[in-house]
Amino acid sequence: MKAGSLTFIEVLATSIALIGPSMTPILIAPYMFALAGNGTWLAYVFGGIMLIFVAFCINQFARRSSKAGSMYGYVADHLGPAAGAVGGWALLWAYGFVASAVLGAMSLFVELLLGGAGLHVPAVVAAIVLAFVAWQAAYRGVQVSAILMLVLEAISVSIICLLVIIVLHAHGFALDADQVHLKGAFPGGLGLSIALAVFSYVGFESATAFGAEAKRPLVTIPRAVIGSVLFATAFFVIATYAEIVGLRHAAVPLDKQDFPLGALAQIYGIGYLRVPILIGALSSAFSVCLACITTGGRIAYAMAEAGILPPLFARIEPHHDTPNVAVTAVTATALAVAIVALARGVAPIDLFNNCGTLSSFGFILIYMLVAVAAAVYARRLGAMRIPDVAISVVALALLVLATVWLFDSVPAPPQHWFGYYFVAFVVAGLIGFRFRKATG
Repeated sequence: MKAGSLTFIEVLATSIALIGPSMTPILIAPYMFALAGNGTWLAYVFGGIMLIFVAFCINQFARRSSKAGSMYGYVADHLGPAAGAVGGWALLWAYGFVASAVLGAMSLFVELLLGGAGLHVPAVVAAIVLAFVAWQAAYRGVQVSAILMLVLEAISVSIICLLVIIVLHAHGFALDADQVHLKGAFPGGLGLSIALAVFSYVGFESATAFGAEAKRPLVTIPRAVIGSVLFATAFFVIATYAEIVGLRHAAVPLDKQDFPLGALAQIYGIGYLRVPILIGALSSAFSVCLACITTGGRIAYAMAEAGILPPLFARIEPHHDTPNVAVTAVTATALAVAIVALARGVAPIDLFNNCGTLSSFGFILIYMLVAVAAAVYARRLGAMRIPDVAISVVALALLVLATVWLFDSVPAPPQHWFGYYFVAFVVAGLIGFRFRKATG
């Protein structure tokens, strides 16, 4: 990209595409409905409000510097190396499990696409092939074309919007009383619902990576960060609302659907949209997988340079100028999780849901650290105002509230143990950091 070549709309569109919004109504909606029921829309409203305040915190950095950065860098630079280590491990956990989740998603999409042609590819084989392709792209530094990514995601979202309009038109304009009055809401727990809602927003901060390419970056990027959250929230609320209405009397309820939009298309007489939706979903999932591997590899590289990980992870491949060891390690770990789960008989959809839930713990923790880092940053600059303090406090309070709800939900195994696995992982990482620091 040329310097100063991207307008606000282009930065916003690219940021939205990296969220992969079409993944939520295609794949996340059934699990969300199982957890939140008729309160699904409210879980996304709460998640959206929470992340708006996190976005304001991120913008403390983005509106003052156009240097491309990551949440790990924000935390390490302003809260110190120990907090940086915790944030780094949280992000590696988060991006690694997102990569594993979308490997499961892509395996399911391949199965659905080829199944229509009478072909069958084992989910493990599909995951290995797709992970290899993503690893090659990340290893070689080959970026997915921004234009192609935008076009495919735009087509996918447009088709979903068309389907939503058809469903809502068929049911009239009266609001669904069951959803408005939260009848039977949150059977799986409010906290777990919000955690999965956070998973839907992964990548909303990606506009901060376009500091060099954006026109008027100190204005464009902060607006794009906020705009991507607002768009995603509106899209998630309306799309899931329509799915709940459209599938309420279906033979297979929403929480049992593997591909709810395909079922909606068949019910409303537009089954020919099934394949285009699947193709769009597959390309969207691949982009998310590649972004997670690339970002995770660069975080591991930065952690190695800071002495948190072994120096091997800071190695740069001379021909492609990429952190090849770090990228390979992130890919191998994500693939190992997917292979072990699939080989043990876990369905691709369950792999997606469980890994997505696991990833949410990492994102919630790094968002907490960013909220604190934003206030520290403003204070060091001598630019702290009462609104700055209020934004950080509200963001932190909402994240803490979501965490309390999450642990209070006490879902059935294996989800019951997810939070404790994450805490043990972060504690082990912090102990390792202290040990490396003590031994020089």
